[in-house]
Amino acid sequence: MMTLALVLLLLFAMVGGAVIAARRFRVSDESSGGAVGVVIAPCALALYLVAAAMGVVIAWEDYTAAEDGVAAEAGAAQALYWSTTAFPEDEAEVVRDQLRHYLTTVVEEDWPRMERDGELSAEGDDALAVLAASVRVLSVSDTGDGLDRLTARQEITNLSDARIERGNAAGDGVPSILLVIAAVSAVALAVLPFVMIERGAKVAYFWASVNLVFVFATTLLLFYLGTPFTEVLANDPEGIEAALAAFDLADDAIGAR
Repeated sequence: MMTLALVLLLLFAMVGGAVIAARRFRVSDESSGGAVGVVIAPCALALYLVAAAMGVVIAWEDYTAAEDGVAAEAGAAQALYWSTTAFPEDEAEVVRDQLRHYLTTVVEEDWPRMERDGELSAEGDDALAVLAASVRVLSVSDTGDGLDRLTARQEITNLSDARIERGNAAGDGVPSILLVIAAVSAVALAVLPFVMIERGAKVAYFWASVNLVFVFATTLLLFYLGTPFTEVLANDPEGIEAALAAFDLADDAIGAR
């Protein structure tokens, strides 16, 4: 809702500025070829291009980093699931059940909360804590060296680290300062052509309007890049859901041993 309000405000500023400029303000031919055309317009264009480019790069890097993090989280979950084969069946079954519950909570509770509020759910934190507790009480393996238990604990650590990174990524987005610079320079780019049009030049008005639409559309995209879990660049829980589906195959493999 806030993004929509800002976008509408930006559109109002562009259109309102263009109308006012076309009706009340004009610059002379000397000014349009001097300070306005040579200094002000290029500076506004440079600011806009730099802010827009930096915003897109930051949003894309946040998206790919979050995507890699989700893949790592799903991988850690599968590794933990397979590591339970070295433990007594009753203990292993508890860990597997708690792992299923945690990943289900991630999909059903975490993702909606990340999309809505940019943060993780308390239910996910609780589910991870219960899962970690079930791993901490695992018995030492038959080899007596505790290596399997250490492996399981390491995977819990990996899951926890991945969750922390996902929580941080849920709050990432294009920095506000870049959005402000892009919006202000975009308004200038949209309005300036109308200031330099001679009265009655209909073709010039047409191309100035096309420029306004183009600048608004590109700025609109920048505003709607969102976070790595919302808007245009949004990771989905497909990797986590695939891990849950893989547990069924793992159960078949474990049962066949």
